[in-house]
Amino acid sequence: MTNAERRYAQIEKEALALTWACERFQSYLVGMDFLIQTDHKPLISLLGSRALDDLPPRILRFRLRLLRFTYKIEHVPGKNLITADALSRAPIQAPPTMQDKQLEEDVCVSINQILQQLPASESKLAQIRQAQETDNTCRRLKELVQTGWPTSRKALPHELQAYWQYHQDLSIADGLLMKSERLVIPIKMQEEMLNRVHDGHQGMTKCIARAQQSIWWPGLTKQIKLKVDNCIVCAQEVHNAPEPLMTTQTPNRPWQRVAADLFQWNRAMYLLVIDYFSRYIEVANLASTTAVPVINRMKAIFARHGVPETLVTDNGPQFSAAEFAAFARDYDFIHVTTSPHYPQSNGEAERAVRTVKSLLKKGEDPHKALMAYRATPLAQGSSPAQLLMGRNIRTPLPVNEEKLQPRWPNLQLFQGKDQDLKQKQASWFNKRHKARIKQELTPGQRVWVKNTNNSGTVSSPANTPRSFNIDMPSGCLRRNRSHIRVIPEGTTVTRSGRVVRTPQRLDL
Repeated sequence: MTNAERRYAQIEKEALALTWACERFQSYLVGMDFLIQTDHKPLISLLGSRALDDLPPRILRFRLRLLRFTYKIEHVPGKNLITADALSRAPIQAPPTMQDKQLEEDVCVSINQILQQLPASESKLAQIRQAQETDNTCRRLKELVQTGWPTSRKALPHELQAYWQYHQDLSIADGLLMKSERLVIPIKMQEEMLNRVHDGHQGMTKCIARAQQSIWWPGLTKQIKLKVDNCIVCAQEVHNAPEPLMTTQTPNRPWQRVAADLFQWNRAMYLLVIDYFSRYIEVANLASTTAVPVINRMKAIFARHGVPETLVTDNGPQFSAAEFAAFARDYDFIHVTTSPHYPQSNGEAERAVRTVKSLLKKGEDPHKALMAYRATPLAQGSSPAQLLMGRNIRTPLPVNEEKLQPRWPNLQLFQGKDQDLKQKQASWFNKRHKARIKQELTPGQRVWVKNTNNSGTVSSPANTPRSFNIDMPSGCLRRNRSHIRVIPEGTTVTRSGRVVRTPQRLDL
């Protein structure tokens, strides 16, 4: 064996040993946490927080190789990076190796796969390619991608500065300018693409999700939001989140504020009255649901417990009749009606109706069931009877005589507990339903009233919260804010106030 052969064998042996050592060192690093310091800020997000499906192909492959390691990357200015790589500042021009060629082929395969998966036909891609060639901005961006970007944003022309923060993601594939996996749309095609994204009127979130699949330009998300906000069809059909729950202030004394409602049970009609303070419930059978029988039953209830200061009802015909208004003036109480077609605003009475129906359904003797409810302590610790009359009522259930002695509970403590409970319920409701405050309405504003399928103009706020009087073609209506949708400015409405849309036949 010659000296050259011996030298070659020694080099091959050392290379094998070095390869084995590198493999052992990599396996050692897999189980360690280490810190990467770099003076290149874009690497912080590319190798750290950016999602894998939002990375350029080259960076994606590099990131996948690093997935087996546990590391933290941080930025250090170049002047403070003591162990800076001097060779990276003066790279050696060497011919491409087989590994470089293989990497280039992998990039081409990845880009071709992206283009094949784009939801666009060949003719549409050719149209976008032609539009990019004729667009001055896209043409200059392609030149920058091919020749390199300047070192700072200020070195760019004003019309290109909006693209600076995305310059690491811009690339050219088959003559198309792309941002990661999305096509960069030139200005003259943006309105067309915006209309295509909004096809189907799926709402803001869905439209943004559609756009994120294939197209991009600076400010796209903001333009989609503006498009949806100014769409009359979306304004008519959108399902808005409820507003934050408004709790009712606990009255200062029993029977100061009461609510009433009508309900049906076993083909019979009943009048229900509940006290806001004590939750004491009175139920009376009705031979008729007209105003006069309802007034007579309510007079009997008032004769037992006194006349309240405020009576809350819905807008039923018996409560909005002239006879009921005369009854309120004669008995000297304030009659408050809630928003039409919005039973939540009379929630105290609606919940009491549900409770009474449950008692009637389960109990054989309805009077005994009502008596049990009135004697049962509430969540605040006192029964409705004790809160209303200052004493517990006797029931068939044996009880110590001391419990039947007249004794008022601590009303101040009761009111505090009651308000705390209401605040907790409101918090749970707002969190569960993602409640948010709606846009404030002003007189003269054009709106769409959802449960009438017609448009009108806000005339004035009503006498209850979140309720408005609306001037409609058929007359003045009162509706809750949840029924009202604001019509975008500049929308054409017919002379009758209706926005006419001719539905197309759907053949499936």
